[in-house]
Amino acid sequence: MATRIGQHWSQDPLSGTVAPEPRSLREQLASVPDSLALLESLFTHSPVPYAIFTADGHCLLTNPAFLQMFGVGPPPEYSLFRDELLVKLGYTQLLMRAVSGERVQTPVFWYDVKELEHVRAPAEARRIAISCTGFPLVSSSGGVTHIAVAYKDMTAELSAREAAQAERRNLLQVFTQAPVAINVLRGYELRYEFANPLLQKLMGGRELTGRTQEEAIPDLSPELLSLHRGVLETGERAVVQEYPVTIDYEGHGRVETKFWNIIFEPLRDERDQVDGLVSFAFDVTEQVLARQAVENQQKWLEAVLDLMPMPVVMADPGSGDLNFSNAAADRLYGGNIPKDVPRAAYAEHFHVTDMAGQRLSVEDIPSKRAARGERLDGVEVHWHTPAGRYSLSISSEMLPAMHGHPSVVVIPFLDITRLKTVEQHLQEAVRARDEFLSVASHELKTPLTSLGLRLQSLARAVLADPESELARRHGREVEAMRRQVTRLSELVDGLLDVSRISTGRLRIAYEPVDLPALVREVAARFELEAARSGCELHVTQAEGFTGTWDRLRLEQVVSNLLSNALKYGAGAPVHIDVALGGLGARLWVKDRGIGISPEAHARIFQKFERAVSERHYGGMGLGLYVTRTLVEALGGTIQVVSQPGEGATFQVELPLQPAR
Repeated sequence: MATRIGQHWSQDPLSGTVAPEPRSLREQLASVPDSLALLESLFTHSPVPYAIFTADGHCLLTNPAFLQMFGVGPPPEYSLFRDELLVKLGYTQLLMRAVSGERVQTPVFWYDVKELEHVRAPAEARRIAISCTGFPLVSSSGGVTHIAVAYKDMTAELSAREAAQAERRNLLQVFTQAPVAINVLRGYELRYEFANPLLQKLMGGRELTGRTQEEAIPDLSPELLSLHRGVLETGERAVVQEYPVTIDYEGHGRVETKFWNIIFEPLRDERDQVDGLVSFAFDVTEQVLARQAVENQQKWLEAVLDLMPMPVVMADPGSGDLNFSNAAADRLYGGNIPKDVPRAAYAEHFHVTDMAGQRLSVEDIPSKRAARGERLDGVEVHWHTPAGRYSLSISSEMLPAMHGHPSVVVIPFLDITRLKTVEQHLQEAVRARDEFLSVASHELKTPLTSLGLRLQSLARAVLADPESELARRHGREVEAMRRQVTRLSELVDGLLDVSRISTGRLRIAYEPVDLPALVREVAARFELEAARSGCELHVTQAEGFTGTWDRLRLEQVVSNLLSNALKYGAGAPVHIDVALGGLGARLWVKDRGIGISPEAHARIFQKFERAVSERHYGGMGLGLYVTRTLVEALGGTIQVVSQPGEGATFQVELPLQPAR
């Protein structure tokens, strides 16, 4: 037999090989010089914390690793079997079994020296997680005289485990309280491992956990099952939007359809193999039904708009691109109006000009202007379409976002092509009328002037010899004819003024004018006419002041107002007042005649307008129109204050100097 340290060698009778025979530690140590020093060195330098206790639990020895772990050694009175933490955890009975010769192992537990009342722990001592292994130490006589305890530091491992558990608890809490239907399915058979309360509620409280999808929800569509299995097979995430699921949700025989947004995430095991999936389902039924209702409402609205005879288009507020046109607008275009046209192609599809025929740039097209926030109100343009050229009056309103719809610019427009044609014809007729009035007035002026001169000569002859046969037989007729010719001449002068105003040939010649003196002069000329009308003329004696006006036109204004007052206020006094005030100078002409209704106050200053019937009062309705035009040409204003039966007061205000 060969002898080696620590073992015997023997031959295997079957194989013939020489195998070692184990020897006891005592036998091995017997051949080692100073074996006690060897064991002491192993005990001292071991990285494993050790403590040796007597059979009654008092500590005899601790190695440096023990002190490094706990920071302090146990005091003499300390007993392992009376340790407060071990007693509290119930591990003392377990360790006492080592005294009976057993090797025992405690579970991992948290140990904090600072919690021990009989140990004064240093400040740097920390709370640690440990696992204790206790084993008996047997004497040469075979009895257990001591026990040894090896300590293992499990702090990092237990902290990681507890953190993972806390994270798992937090995740479970999130899944449980989340307003999202969540489930975890395992295996190809799709067995429920987890279903949060919301999913169970949506499924009518069905039992899900532990059952396959087909067992728990037998009416689930094959398409949805295939979608789940596709995630398992490919290992790729899948997302579906507004997916309709038609099942008996409550399990009471009432089938209904709900819409879901679902996210499928694959789950992998430690070998990175897909062994399940988690799904997050959002019930979007209300949103889908609301949107469908809005879409149906929009379709209904579009159908209503298509029945409207007024063309309407809608544009996006950001880009100005058209996104809707009703049937009337499409008819004008000659087909469906292009939508969402790129800016580069806009000019190709939309040819718009102003009323003068100048083509508008893309940014000046009404839809683009309205999209920028400009409110259009009766903007007139020409629209050149494949169906022809149309004159349009365009308006716009910004409709804010509401009921699920984004904001939109609504652009209705009127086809005013016929109106523009009629307007053009009317303008041509007015031009023809003005031209006729101008020609006729000039043609009438010459013979009337000649006739007036002859009548004035005849009137002077009558006045020169009142007792003559001519005076007795024709004196009254000559005076009547002279007045009529004068009246006719005034009418022709009025037509000439209208012609000048309409054709822009009215000229103003400024010069210094004493207004009070001018008013007195004009009033003096009307004394005979006032006497025939039974009116008394009262002129306020204002102090003389001078302004820069057109004397001839100013005389015409005063004459027209006096003539008007004598005509409608016959038989009652007429007052004329002149004073400084207002814009500079102020003139009042007041009568006590028939008066004017309030609704006619603005109308009487228009061309050929009258406030009373022409059967009772003569004239062509030009006097006040000419008067207003002349006053405004001089930079002034005119207004009337009147009520029916209470007379009328015409007030003129004039600046003392013309505007430069």
